[in-house]
Amino acid sequence: MLTTLLHIDLNELPVKGLDVQILKDCILTKEKHEAFFINNTAVLLIKSGSLRLSFRDVFFELFENDLVVLSKGASLAILGTDPQLQLFYLSFSTRFAIENCTKQALLDAFYFLSGKSVRKVSLDLKSSLVVSLIYKLIYQVNKDSAIRQAATELQRISFNLFLYELRCIYGHFASEYHLNFTRNENLAIKFLNILAIHFKEQHSVQFYAGVLYVTAGHLNKVVKQTTGKPVKKILEETLIMEAKNRLDDDQITINRLSEELGFNSPSSFSTFFKKHVGIAPSVYRSSLSK
Repeated sequence: MLTTLLHIDLNELPVKGLDVQILKDCILTKEKHEAFFINNTAVLLIKSGSLRLSFRDVFFELFENDLVVLSKGASLAILGTDPQLQLFYLSFSTRFAIENCTKQALLDAFYFLSGKSVRKVSLDLKSSLVVSLIYKLIYQVNKDSAIRQAATELQRISFNLFLYELRCIYGHFASEYHLNFTRNENLAIKFLNILAIHFKEQHSVQFYAGVLYVTAGHLNKVVKQTTGKPVKKILEETLIMEAKNRLDDDQITINRLSEELGFNSPSSFSTFFKKHVGIAPSVYRSSLSK
């Protein structure tokens, strides 16, 4: 499956130039070990299990929370996996990056990531949570056809956030990759880091402002300038995204999910979900099996 994804013509997808997948039960027993050339830049984050590959003739073994960028045109051979492999996958074309990067700094980040043999990075839990959160945001926008038709701006914002975070991560590992964040960009990135850890139990703008030692008004202004969305909107979308992802698991009850996401009662969770999605959680779950 991974080989197939790396060969896809991204211009033939619903969102031209962008593909994002959350791969589960990813047993690649039939993958060939012969090397092939990658058609587009791809970013992999291992959620669980392991993946063994040869990239530009260098052997890599990736485990949970490991991230690697596979640059376009490079030689790759998939050598094996284990049965527990689950991963986040995102691939994008050069044209998509150029058309959707809102700032030169992000274009510079794209060219750095796509043009160098970037080694794997083992993320700490916080960084892994942030990257996973942004993966899920992009995935949900692409998956939901009803949203996709009017989601050009959200796609751009989520893709920019993804590059922001990669730029920050690789800045710690590549001495020639100098960071030049503005004060506002730094504050927005710190907010996203805190959000990824606390969004399930903390639903108020005041909490995040307090942790960052700024007023709620200032945080909201900066985040909206940087991402295009106010803090409350990003928090709500994050909760909905996580709820949709968890509703795909039949083993979790709606009552339990309500508790996990920090709602006072199942009814308050259902009201929140219906307000933002248009249908109750139970109806949404039923629609997934059709």
